[in-house]
Amino acid sequence: MFRLRGSMSDLNIATVTGVIGAITGCVALVLSIKSYLLVRAMKALDLRLELEKAFNHLDMVLSGIDGYLDYVHKSHLAVLAATGRNQSGEMKLFEEDFAKDRTRLRRLLGSQPQRESNYERLAPSELEKLVVAVHAFHAQVADVRGKYQKLFESDEERRKEIRTRHP
Repeated sequence: MFRLRGSMSDLNIATVTGVIGAITGCVALVLSIKSYLLVRAMKALDLRLELEKAFNHLDMVLSGIDGYLDYVHKSHLAVLAATGRNQSGEMKLFEEDFAKDRTRLRRLLGSQPQRESNYERLAPSELEKLVVAVHAFHAQVADVRGKYQKLFESDEERRKEIRTRHP
């Protein structure tokens, strides 16, 4: 490769440049592989954290949802009774709608994504799918809960009106 016969001037500049380029290329390859693996590990960690966060938010939405819906149900029936609309068509429609929402919620809870103790073995693509599934489930449950939150707020306004009319 190198010819060192008598002086350094016999070295071919092109050979030296080629060797330096080859060494630089090998070092760059090793560093880029190392950087890729580090970025992949960081992405997986970020997705695992996002997944835990999504499950925590889901737990908050689900905590006490049955009791909350029962409370709103009783509250709305009381408001309907106070406004003289118990045993009305409106009450019947509410009861039917409530039964449908209760069934929908039971069906949703049956398909709830399950939390695992460790997500280390999952690839980033699998973690992404799981994060999306948890967020989608959260949105569906929040939709049901939000509907009854609005109903409860409306009932509170009606209660205020009733109180002002009957001090």
